[in-house]
Amino acid sequence: MRKQYHKRINPLAGVAGLVCLFLLVFPSLLAAESKGNSPGGTAFNVLHSFPHDPTAFTQGFVYRDGVLYESTGRYGSSSLRKINPVTGQVLVKVDLPARFFGEGLTMMGDSIYQLTWRSRQGFIYDKESLRQKGSFTYLTEGWGLTDDGTQLIMSDGSEKLYFLSPRNFGITKVLSVRENGSAVDMLNELEYVEGKIYCNIWHSDDIVVVDSYSGAVERRINLGELRERLSFPDRAGVLNGIAWKSSSRTFLITGKNWSEVFEIRFGFNSP
Repeated sequence: MRKQYHKRINPLAGVAGLVCLFLLVFPSLLAAESKGNSPGGTAFNVLHSFPHDPTAFTQGFVYRDGVLYESTGRYGSSSLRKINPVTGQVLVKVDLPARFFGEGLTMMGDSIYQLTWRSRQGFIYDKESLRQKGSFTYLTEGWGLTDDGTQLIMSDGSEKLYFLSPRNFGITKVLSVRENGSAVDMLNELEYVEGKIYCNIWHSDDIVVVDSYSGAVERRINLGELRERLSFPDRAGVLNGIAWKSSSRTFLITGKNWSEVFEIRFGFNSP
């Protein structure tokens, strides 16, 4: 039957069919190098990669006005950095005293806020000069930090997210993060985007997207594929840098001791 069917096909129709098939298949082949899918089915495109200092033990990551800001950890080598995002060049660097282990980072207005791990002390810097202009304290360990434009949002390695007043740093709200009814702990690096909090899970390359009102996990995204694209994957630690680039609706993603920063776009964040 199949041979008889092909014998009756108009030759022009056959050519048109082949062209259509080519147009359908070929774009996917072109995109195979730039597209990935998490186990949860979330597609993402890798748009660009940029150099990153592989000695940086990344803890916090922020993009503003064409500049990257990074907090690095480890006792004796913690820092705050202002970076050219395209070249990876460190433009300004402030070293923390050796007794502090640098952690999460965010920016509100002209102020940068940086956490430390177990010291329960944070620092406030001027955005342009990185000159320290204040400090603050909190009651838990400091892990990740972001903000919703009015409040700081902090993680401490548990399933809880703490909303803090930037005026007196008191807790205004505690959000428990749950996925299908179960608590999700080890919340680490954070990035707030349009009512959602993107949380990296410590010891993994997973990001969970959390509703900032209910605490419910709406998506889980695995970005382990990015590790395969690193120049030195065997030397790299876990993913631990999430920065939102609002002008292009993309994310800049890196990790501890990663040699690259990747600019990616999730399908659900497309323009």
